[in-house]
This record gives sequence, C-alpha cells and structure tokens, in this order.
Amino acid sequence: MDEEIFLEEKEKLKEIVQKIKDEEELLEHTLSSSDMNFKLEDMARATVLQSYLKKLEDIKKIKDKPYFARMDFKEDSKELEKFYIGKISLLDNKTAYPIIVDWRAPIANLYYEGKIGKAEYECLGEKIKGKILLKRQYIIENQELQKYVNINVTGNDELLQNALEEKADDRLKNIVATIQDEQNKIIRADINSPLIVQGVAGSGKTTIALHRIAYLIYNYEKEFKPEEFMIIAPTRFFLNYISNILPDLGVDDVKQCTFEDFAYDVIGKKLKISDNNEKLVIIVNKEFDSINNGKIDVMVKESKFKTSINFKRIIDDYLKQVEDNYIPKCDFKFMDKTIMSYNDIDYLFKHTYKMYNFTTRINEIEKHLASELNRASANIIEELRAERSHRIKDLVGEERVNLYDEYDKIIKLLEKGQKKIVKEHFSQIPKMDCVKYYMDFIQNYLQNSNEVFEYLKKNTMNNLKKSEIAFEDLAPLMYIQTKVFGIKEKCKIKHVVIDEAQDYGEFQFDVLKTILNSNSMTILGDIAQGVHYYRGIENWKRFIDVEFKDIKTIYTTLQKTYRTTKEIMDVANSVINKLPDYEKEYIVLGEPVINRKDSIKVKKCSDFKELIKYVNSRINKYLECQYKSIAIIGKDMNECEKIEENLSKVRSDVKLIRGKDSEYNSGISIVPSYLAKGLEFDCVIIANANKLTYVNNSLDIKLLYVTITRAMSKLDICYTGEMSDLLDCISKTIKED
Repeated sequence: MDEEIFLEEKEKLKEIVQKIKDEEELLEHTLSSSDMNFKLEDMARATVLQSYLKKLEDIKKIKDKPYFARMDFKEDSKELEKFYIGKISLLDNKTAYPIIVDWRAPIANLYYEGKIGKAEYECLGEKIKGKILLKRQYIIENQELQKYVNINVTGNDELLQNALEEKADDRLKNIVATIQDEQNKIIRADINSPLIVQGVAGSGKTTIALHRIAYLIYNYEKEFKPEEFMIIAPTRFFLNYISNILPDLGVDDVKQCTFEDFAYDVIGKKLKISDNNEKLVIIVNKEFDSINNGKIDVMVKESKFKTSINFKRIIDDYLKQVEDNYIPKCDFKFMDKTIMSYNDIDYLFKHTYKMYNFTTRINEIEKHLASELNRASANIIEELRAERSHRIKDLVGEERVNLYDEYDKIIKLLEKGQKKIVKEHFSQIPKMDCVKYYMDFIQNYLQNSNEVFEYLKKNTMNNLKKSEIAFEDLAPLMYIQTKVFGIKEKCKIKHVVIDEAQDYGEFQFDVLKTILNSNSMTILGDIAQGVHYYRGIENWKRFIDVEFKDIKTIYTTLQKTYRTTKEIMDVANSVINKLPDYEKEYIVLGEPVINRKDSIKVKKCSDFKELIKYVNSRINKYLECQYKSIAIIGKDMNECEKIEENLSKVRSDVKLIRGKDSEYNSGISIVPSYLAKGLEFDCVIIANANKLTYVNNSLDIKLLYVTITRAMSKLDICYTGEMSDLLDCISKTIKED
C-alpha cells in the first residue's frame, strides 16, 4: 500500500462516516419530532415517515462498514467520477450526489464485471460508455480503514481470500464485497427468462439466490413488491440458517418457505405429511416396505411416476372429465321460463371463462345469469301480476290474501333476490375439496393393472383415508386446488427462487409455473447432490425439454468452489467421478479457490468405542482453535442416534439434527448426510467411512460427496474395519494418523 494514498483514503472514510452520522441524527430528529398517531387521511405522511424509519435502520446497519469498494469512471465527454460502493445507497442532502452507490445499481455492474480501460454499462435502456480508471477494494472494521488493494478484475483477489478465511457464521454475511464475475452475471440475469444454474458444492448457489432476489427487488421495485418474491428452501432448519441474509441486504417481506409450507398455504389446510426423507431412509437402510412386501424398486418407480409430467397429464384428463360434468345439466329457469339454456351456460363455462379456475368461472357465470334474469324480470313480473289479478278476482277473505302474498313473495324474490335464485341453480355442484377430488382420481379414474399402479393406488388411498399424504402428493393436490378452486391472494407470486432444485420433480415445477402464470423462475441445483433421485431431476436437458421447450432459457454452470480447500475438493471430485458415465453428463467437477494444506486427517479406529473417543478429541481440538461450527456427519439417522447416545456420555454440548429443527445456532451438530445438504461447517467429521457404510452405488457416492463438501476448513475421515473403496484416492495422497 502507498502510505500517502492510505492516509487519503482514511480521511475520505472519516468524511463519509461523518456524513452518515449527520444523516442519522437528522432522521432521528425528524422521527422524534413527528406525531406517529395517524388518521386515515394522513397515510401519505405515514408512508414518508415509514421510509425514514427504513432508511434509518439501513444506515445503522452500514455505518461501521459503509462501503467495500471504489471505482473511478470517466464517462465520455464528462468529468471523472469516483463511486464508493456499499450495501445501500446514500445521497448527499445538499447536492443529491451519491456518497455511496448501492451494489445493485447499474453502474456498480462495472465494478463486478469491467476491466481497467474502455467499458460500458446499461441504464434505463441506454448504453453509457467511458473508461474505468481505478478499481479499489477496502477492508474496513468499526469505521477504521485496515487496508486497501487496487485490482483489475474480480477473481482470486485479496479481499476474497480474507472473506474465505472467515468462519461459517460470518461467511454468508459478507458475500456482497466478493461477488465474482460469473456469480454477478447470474444475479443480474434477465428476470423474464427461466434461469437454471448447475453449481458445484460450495460455489455460492444459495447466497447468489438471495442476492439475486435483493437485486431484482431493487431494480424492479415499480413492477414487483417484495412479498411477490418467494424462495423455496429444502428445510426449515436451512431457512433459519439463511434467515438473516435478506434483511442484511436491506430486503424485507420476501416469502421464505419450504415446498411443504407453500403447499399447505395453496391447499388451504394442513395435512399430516410423511417425513420428506422417509423414502430416502428406507432406500439407504434397505428397510422392509410392509405395504409392498419389501419391493423398494416399486416404491422408487411410484415416486418417479407421481412427480413426473406424465402423472400431471393424467390428472389433466381427469379434470377434463370433471369439467364436462361440473355444471348442472339443465337450463336455467325461473317459473318454468328459460332464462338461459344449458348449452349456452356450458359454452360460457368451457370457452368464454376457460382462463379461470372452476370456482371463478361459476362466479362469473352467476353474474352473467343474474344480469340475464334482471333483463327478463320486468316481463316476468308483469306476467305474474296479470296472472295474480286473474286468479284472485273470484276469491275472498283469507284465501284471497294468501294467494296475493304467495305471488308477492315470488315477485319480491325476483326483484331483490336474483343472486339467490342463481346460486340455487348451482347448488347441485358437489361439495368437494381438493383432497376428495384426488381420492376420486386415485380410486376411480386411475386404471392400470401393473404393479406400480397397484402400489400407488393402495398406498395413496391408505394414507388419504387417514388424512395423511406423502411428499409426492403435494404437487397433485396443489394442482387440483389451483385448477378447481384457485388460490388465496397471499399465495400469488411473480418470481420464485428454488434452491436445491435437483430434489424436486417435473410436476412440482409445473405447478409452480401454473401458480406463477409465467416462466419467471430462478432454479439452482447440483445433480451431483441429487440424493432424492427417485423424485428429482437427474438430467437438466430433459428437464428443460419438458418444462421450458421453445422458451428462451438461460442455463449456466458454476465450477469454482469457495467453500472447501483444494485437498478436500480433490477427494470429493474423486468420489463423484465414480458415478456411471450416463449420470455424469450434467455434473461438473469443482475447481477450488482455497489452497490450504493439512486440511484432512484420516483415522482408522479399532472399534466404535475408540471412534467416539477420537471424535471427542477432535471436537476439543477444534474448539481450542476457536472454530464455531463442527458437524459429525453420519450416513443415516440410525448411525447418528448411536453417535449421540455415546458422545453425550462424555459431553453435553452436542445436538442431533432430526430434520424437524427450525433453529440453527452453530455449535456442535450430529447430522445425517442427507440433512447436511445445503449447509456448511468450519469442521466436518465423517463418522464411519468404511466399506459397509458407503458402497459403490450412485446413492452412496452422492451421499459421501455431500458429506465431504460440507467442510470449509477441516475434514476428519474416521472408519472402523476397512475404508470405503470410494475413498481409494486417500491412500495415495494423505497419510493416516
């Protein structure tokens, strides 16, 4: 660093910090002197004050680290401008000149993608040309400049390396400063095209997903509200793990949920759902499946079929049958006078209002019929009055009064109760919910004699009769609900981000597209981590052909991994490379950015007792080194429960993650391999990587790959007996303890 430049930058930082403090004081004074009790007519003032509160909150978040970079840009025919880039923008109160530029602003794109020299960026549809003369990064702590470094392009720069040295708790929070070129392109990709990202473990898919939402909300604030964006994550535990990122980026109100939670909102009621991982556990443990006499392959085929586009097409055929028989097969009449024929009503239902769900169609037709009835009512009333006059002329007393009243009721009903008359016509529509329709579909419509269909019908009906469903039943139920009844306002979204996308099937994506009524989706996944192969995506090309055929689709890959060291990633790459060739078509090997030595230790233990003793000693060692998150990863829950039972005898600070957890508080976790997916830990201890635990099949290869790639800094591989053949690279590269 140049000492003179360093001092200049320190002064600049002081100047900006002071302006932030001045702005903070001004906002606090404005808010404290304002009457916060509003009447309805003061809502405009309330909105302004609410924006002040939001701005004050944002300023408090950034004042210790106001910015992380500077870029000097000279637009053609204009003066040189210096832009300091941070998490939010801040304008000078007097000049309205940007003191800090938001990282999401169009000009900030030059910092992430541009090189020193000629450059251009797009703003409001116009291309702005000029030259980048300087790109500088800063390390700032507690309003003090620690260091600066000049760069040309973003890459393996010093700030990135510093960020990668951080513990797992802090790593997610500081990604804005270190966004790389390939990540930036994904964050800023066109919102209107489906975006599919195949990224290796540790490539930053989750953080990119969150930053993309923050970017889209900032740049499309007039078109979309934050609550119209949704991110779907694999578990509530994972949601808690990422929960602070969007607020830290200045974004609130984005819907964050699991697929199950969103399904419950759409369906309108909670059903008892079997564990998301139940079938995976059966497959991993090769457990007996009592419903089908132990034929796991049939269970797998049933799941594949239920989540396929073919199953959705059969439901479409069923719904066509429901549509054909939905409305009463009779004319709409009043007092034997036809107001509208069945054929005309049927045409309205099947053609005029075809774009709507069945319930909305009926609502629209009711308005139509009420209007027709209103148009005909004057003539009908005239006829009724004439008929009444004729019939009562020879009557006297009570008989005359009763007949008069009888006609009067009918006339008043026709004058004021037209909606009631119309609703009575449609009261013949069966009172069924989406679950009853699904039961009818499974029991009465599905006709096939092969063993998969028999298993599907028997298994699904057994569950539904107990008000239980499997994970694979959610998409069909959501689809039926959407098509027949529609969805509540809170379920209407305009852009969805799906993380761990390889674990969802074609039908699940299709129902999301139906709810969105567009293709505006960000889909991030890793086929190499597709442990839910029996219901998920195994081939991106087939997926694109099914879901987005003839639609401009952006498909990209992320190969660099910013999580694990080269040593750890080399082992992970060796493991995943053992997949059969046909499964590797859409898998890319990770290219590690961190090249740190001595990150792997291997320990052969004589028995389980010694293994627990070794695990305990490693935990103590890592705690001494100030590591905050340590995971002992077992292959399945049975193994993890055994580890917890024995490890808890010697320490009280371990927590077993069972999948229902909603909180992530760092510390020492015992995690089954399939629940560790999507998470990262400072240190990972593989509980028992022996030949019996991890065998040479696709599922075990993927589970072991997931397990290895959770480690950021340290990986311990323990085993009893003989080491798994999947780890044959270990003996060539790493010596055992």
